[in-house]
Amino acid sequence: MKRGKRLFVAELLLLAVLFSMNKHTIRAFISIFIHEICHIIVANWKGSQFSKFQVHIYGTRVKLSNLDELLDKDKIKIYIAGPAINLFISGMFFCINFFVDSNIVSEFILINLGLFLFNMIPAYPLDGARILEIILSNKMFYKKVQSIMSQVSYAFGLCFIILFFLFILKVGEINLSLLISGILIWYITYSQQKTSTYILMGNIFMKRNKLIRNKYLDNRIISVYYKQGLVNLMSIIDKNRFNTFYVLNDDLKLLFIMHEDELIEALKVYGNISLEEYSKKRLGKSI
Repeated sequence: MKRGKRLFVAELLLLAVLFSMNKHTIRAFISIFIHEICHIIVANWKGSQFSKFQVHIYGTRVKLSNLDELLDKDKIKIYIAGPAINLFISGMFFCINFFVDSNIVSEFILINLGLFLFNMIPAYPLDGARILEIILSNKMFYKKVQSIMSQVSYAFGLCFIILFFLFILKVGEINLSLLISGILIWYITYSQQKTSTYILMGNIFMKRNKLIRNKYLDNRIISVYYKQGLVNLMSIIDKNRFNTFYVLNDDLKLLFIMHEDELIEALKVYGNISLEEYSKKRLGKSI
């Protein structure tokens, strides 16, 4: 399914979730709108621009440009800004509640506290997942991070679906928002897994802009075995640094040095051949 169709399906699911909120819809919409506005304000402050802002009857969606060019700490601040404002609003109305006894005040407390907790869940496509992804990316390979994040995301999606059935069995209540949230998390996680390689390749090209923007880029050198394929190297690339590979044979003899820009070009020209095969083609071209 193409990306546009996937987004359309996701939006339909979000619409169903929102309708299940009935009388809280308007107050929830206001809180979600403020959540997204806060993302935009912090993004602009850190140098990112929002290229698309859509408002629908079922919520809002913000698309930020050149986000991947920012430092990790700045990206975390952008992602955490939305949940943070919901927590602040919840706290503010909690204080107001001491002086004003109103159902509206109580609902804003619960809605914003719920939005804070929900968005901090480390499951796609929520802010908590993006924050955890950035933290883990500084400690391990990108493909390993994606594997861990997918497992965590699937687990939370399954929890929502199990809670849906528990509500029916124990309380006798049908809470569609739990079921649809679980399905949505599973669907978007699956889509994320399928496109992870393309996302990584895109991040490699974005590093050029990051270099120009920050005037420097950290390097990383790793030794690899010559029998493995080019695609295997993609799985161990650090997306935040410029990668250089020392290709070694069985005797730990250095065959050649390969930089990540050459890896991308080799994949485009030859496909997933082994480093041993590529070494011969490389040698043939240099003669």
